[in-house]
Amino acid sequence: MPLFITLMVFGMFTFRLLQVESGMQKSLDNASRTMAVTLGNVVNKGESEKDVDTTNDPPTIKGELSEGALEIATIGLAGVEVAKNKVPIEFIDFGPVGINFYETNVEGNYIDLKASYTMTFPVGLLGNFKFDVSQRARCRKWVGYDKAENTTDGRYVYITDHGEAYHTNYYCTYLNPSVHRVAGADLSGKRNQGGGVYYPCEKCKPSTAAKTSVYYITDYGTAYHSDINCNKIKHNIKKVLYEEVKDTMRPCSKCAAGEKH
Repeated sequence: MPLFITLMVFGMFTFRLLQVESGMQKSLDNASRTMAVTLGNVVNKGESEKDVDTTNDPPTIKGELSEGALEIATIGLAGVEVAKNKVPIEFIDFGPVGINFYETNVEGNYIDLKASYTMTFPVGLLGNFKFDVSQRARCRKWVGYDKAENTTDGRYVYITDHGEAYHTNYYCTYLNPSVHRVAGADLSGKRNQGGGVYYPCEKCKPSTAAKTSVYYITDYGTAYHSDINCNKIKHNIKKVLYEEVKDTMRPCSKCAAGEKH
């Protein structure tokens, strides 16, 4: 019976743990967003096009007081949000005093609000279990319109794990090929859209020894496959920033033709 009761309490404690984490995260998010909008420009001296690194700047009394006031205001607003969202902080060790905001940082262009606390399992039958929790909300201060978001470096393109080109259109036929099933006896007469013949895939290594075999080809491919799940046919498509691949991959000759590389 004691073991059964302990397990029941453990289940209820897990629910409370999730409830505290959920309420705390909501409170941190609301506080950081509010401070980013309302007081984001108090200590920021940057331009809208770039973030400012103030770590090497000589400290000033005015700057230190401004940052200190902003940090205190941010932590205070987080406490207000915790109360507003009715977070059950009684399950946190030492209650509100047990919430640690020491790693919060408001320097530069970001408000980085961090909270850590400990929750202890109330029944010691199975041992003294403690759960250390760290949560974080990071928001960029509102410093105006960022022109970089509408430049070439701010757009996205599509790539595959083994591809050599990036694509501007997710529905490009090179990314999503049309797969056709053909009999081995008909393979020699098949041609792709460019008029080229099909060669054995280097990955799945099909053989034409058996004319009764079934193979798979694509409209724009140059290989035939014995496995429809061959990764030369099926691509794992990823959406990435153009600036991450512009120097290492060429533009697709179909959907990105005419772009400078």
